[in-house]
Amino acid sequence: MQREKASLRLRSVIAHISTLPTLPAIASQVIELLHDPRTSIQKVANVISSDQSLTSAVLKLVNSAYYGFPRQISTVKHALVILGFSEIRNITFAISILRSFPGSKSSPSFDHREFWRHSIGCAVAAKMLAKFFRYRVSGKVFVAALIHDIGKILLSQYARDLFEKVVEGVFSQGVSFYQAEKNILGVTHAEIGGWLASRWNFPQEIEESIRFHHLPFKAKIDPSLSAVVNLSDALVRLKSIGWSGDEKIFHPHPSVWKILKSLRPDLDESYFEYFGTILEEEVKRAKPLFEIIR
Repeated sequence: MQREKASLRLRSVIAHISTLPTLPAIASQVIELLHDPRTSIQKVANVISSDQSLTSAVLKLVNSAYYGFPRQISTVKHALVILGFSEIRNITFAISILRSFPGSKSSPSFDHREFWRHSIGCAVAAKMLAKFFRYRVSGKVFVAALIHDIGKILLSQYARDLFEKVVEGVFSQGVSFYQAEKNILGVTHAEIGGWLASRWNFPQEIEESIRFHHLPFKAKIDPSLSAVVNLSDALVRLKSIGWSGDEKIFHPHPSVWKILKSLRPDLDESYFEYFGTILEEEVKRAKPLFEIIR
């Protein structure tokens, strides 16, 4: 019965969204390539190179100080050979997804640039954690963390009246954005984001990580992915990187440490501050990545 009620609430909120965003063609093709481990470098290069503006943005980033190559990388194929499919896919997806949600359509209560700073910060943190934990599908971590809060921007741009009610609730009730959504809408950005990821035909584990990034213990397909995204979110809030809708202190869900112990047996909560320290250095290095926000 509870699940049915939640489903009805979700459908009610979605009904307020008159124009549903579609995933950009390039980003959609990049996501499809996630499903195929046999994808060739040439095929990926062809997909990205079909968009001149995107190609220029990708090459500008790979030639930045973030990567520090002594020689100029002049083609997407060369970038793929040097940096690898996973890195170029991440860059391409980030640029494409940011372009698909122009800030001009945002609610006056929604700081578009700071939202994407938070999101990119989470992606950088997740990539850092994936390396630390030797996570087996690290390529999906960046994408999952980048769009974990996509439900918020969907509400802000396509259901502004509902979004304004939530923002008002954050301040009047003194609660987190997530709690205000539960109180006012009966459904959260995590559920809305999961629905959108499903509509966009994302891999199931990414859809799940978006849906359960606040409750990683509920994930069944890949709890580690949801746990890494939850921990990344907490770290970025700890370091005040960008803005995600409220000023509440956010700690990793207690289940995070238990889930990730399977990847690192010595893990405990004392690592939180350590991760925060090394994230500061990662964010400094990733400055060019933040500059793609328009």
